[in-house]
Amino acid sequence: MAYDILIKSGSIIDGTDNPIIFADIGIKGDKISAIGILGNQSADLIIDASGKYVAPGFVDITNHSDTHLTLFKYPALESLLMQGITTIIGGNCGASLAPLGSPAAIQAIRKWADPAEININWAGVGEFLKNVDARRPAVNFGTLIGYGTLRRGVAGDKIRLLDIEEREKVKLLLRNGISEGAFGLSMGLAYGHEKVSTTEEIIEIAGVLKETGGIIKIHLRSEGTEILASVNEVIRIGRETGVPVQISHLKAIGKKSWPSLEKTLELIDNAKNSGVDINFDVSPYHTTGSLLYLLIPGFAREGGFKELFKKIDDPAERKKIIEALRSYTLHYDKILVTSAKIKSIVGHTLDEIAQEGGISNEEAMLETIRANDGRVSIIGRTLSSKNTILEIKNNNSFVASDGAGFSQDAIHLGDLVHPRSFGAFPHFWHRYVNDLKILSPAEAIKKITSGPAAKVGLMRRGTLLKGNLADLTMFDPRLFHDRANYLNPFRYSAGIEWVIVNGKVAVEKGRYLGTRNGVVLKYI
Repeated sequence: MAYDILIKSGSIIDGTDNPIIFADIGIKGDKISAIGILGNQSADLIIDASGKYVAPGFVDITNHSDTHLTLFKYPALESLLMQGITTIIGGNCGASLAPLGSPAAIQAIRKWADPAEININWAGVGEFLKNVDARRPAVNFGTLIGYGTLRRGVAGDKIRLLDIEEREKVKLLLRNGISEGAFGLSMGLAYGHEKVSTTEEIIEIAGVLKETGGIIKIHLRSEGTEILASVNEVIRIGRETGVPVQISHLKAIGKKSWPSLEKTLELIDNAKNSGVDINFDVSPYHTTGSLLYLLIPGFAREGGFKELFKKIDDPAERKKIIEALRSYTLHYDKILVTSAKIKSIVGHTLDEIAQEGGISNEEAMLETIRANDGRVSIIGRTLSSKNTILEIKNNNSFVASDGAGFSQDAIHLGDLVHPRSFGAFPHFWHRYVNDLKILSPAEAIKKITSGPAAKVGLMRRGTLLKGNLADLTMFDPRLFHDRANYLNPFRYSAGIEWVIVNGKVAVEKGRYLGTRNGVVLKYI
């Protein structure tokens, strides 16, 4: 039999618990046609995989290329392909680009990007996915539906509980969105429009998924001192709805919260053992990439940016905020500004900004937020490396980038990005497989392929099996590592040899070919 592509003599890690085998893989069209010793079969392209690992294309279950608009600006998404990623799931952390119940709904992404930068000519999930398909992304893309987007679609900018009629409208939007291909519901419970939601409101809305299928994916209300209560809420939601739940980018932020992480993992393990379908994903770095305004005390963030700015401008309220900030254990010399409207502060820490302005660190934080309309991204060294190891070792964890796809050309925009957008998966490999030997190669690959694929409900992806779709990543296990760092993040990883998306070569011998063969994925 003649194949389109024949991969010879590779070390096959199939994404399951099976041991590594030495075999060949034959690809015909967009599918894996054969796995085994295929002898001298002919093929249009023969790839020598001797000494290399061949794995399923990596699945990034927490990706923000859609809400950061890079899916539209850089549809090749090279920074993801060059990590071995072939599938991304968007619509995370309560914000998605559809469905848009009203013009106000798109404002859910304003904390990350300006929606005016692209032409939004859709309302429903189906229309949105058609638009993405027309952009011809280089990786496969599926979306969740953001709860913040749904709420804004029916309540506008008003931050309050939904009334009975509004809840019914939200449920209808959710039901329709799942029928048009969305994989579930995401929540960003730390953000203003969703933070006011009661657990009861969430359970009622999310209960729709018991009928339609799909998952509930949650950015916790608190990743700080209230992390235990926040995880208990997720467990309750999963138990009472009977719907699979996934915690996005689980972490304990700040030294006061670090001791709670071990107990948090116990709660998750116990819930899983008692029948709750719960997992979590983790970024493999011990730094966070976040929004500066989220460090502001919760009482000051109630009501959204408009109310926050009023409080910052009011001397008495400003004093209260500063006093609260001084009670925290924030290390301003370790909070790096990565993107802002005022480009001159990018690449500087809050401590440096404060010294330059001759003001306190707390004043510098408030002034930075106010002057940049709230849209300031940061990197913070606020996590425990020991905790990251505990999370990665946990049987219920997956690994995700929590980043977005870029081209190296993005360096000219004047902003920085967290290095995870260019290096999350190779960093995971070299740090936790090669260096620390926390996981075996097969265990590591499962956390970035079949684990997240099965959780989301992706069909025939995430494992190397005959008849599955031909998404594959081939890399040198000794050389696979990230090259992106905090001050020079726009660098592709090393060690990636070949990446194949739906049967077409996208990366050849470590070089991106310009192929854009990703497809839009729909929940079935």
